[in-house]
Amino acid sequence: MKKLKDLFYWGIHLGVKITGLSEQFILFLVMGGVNTLFYYSLYSLLIYIGVFYAAAVVIATVCGVLFNFQTFGRVVFKNFQLRLLGRFIGVYVVLCLANIAGLRLLELVGLVNKYIAGAVLTLPVALLGYVLNRTFVFSRKVPESENQPLPTDGRD
Repeated sequence: MKKLKDLFYWGIHLGVKITGLSEQFILFLVMGGVNTLFYYSLYSLLIYIGVFYAAAVVIATVCGVLFNFQTFGRVVFKNFQLRLLGRFIGVYVVLCLANIAGLRLLELVGLVNKYIAGAVLTLPVALLGYVLNRTFVFSRKVPESENQPLPTDGRD
């Protein structure tokens, strides 16, 4: 398991070097991808079985919140405190409403396929989620003693 973790962080370190983006944002993208896969799979399944799109968004969002709180709190923002869960849920309420509004807007401009519309909204809603989580939920600065460098293989 340690080797897998080391490989994961080596990939993150490489992503930071290649893109110039922060470690936190690269981790957010990776964990966001995992979270999005879960959310979109559930959303698509609900649409497939005939659930109204707004209800599908709400159900998929509610199911993903606790999982996302774990991944974002522990891995991305390195600040996992249960007292933050209320604010995290508040952010997801905003994201859920933004997603529903976006689906409706896309429907009004002619994109009626809910699978495609949901996929189109994935990146904008994810970016909004990063900004809101960083600003309102996980805004604590990590003390230098907790800010450990990424593991490397020694071949910088």
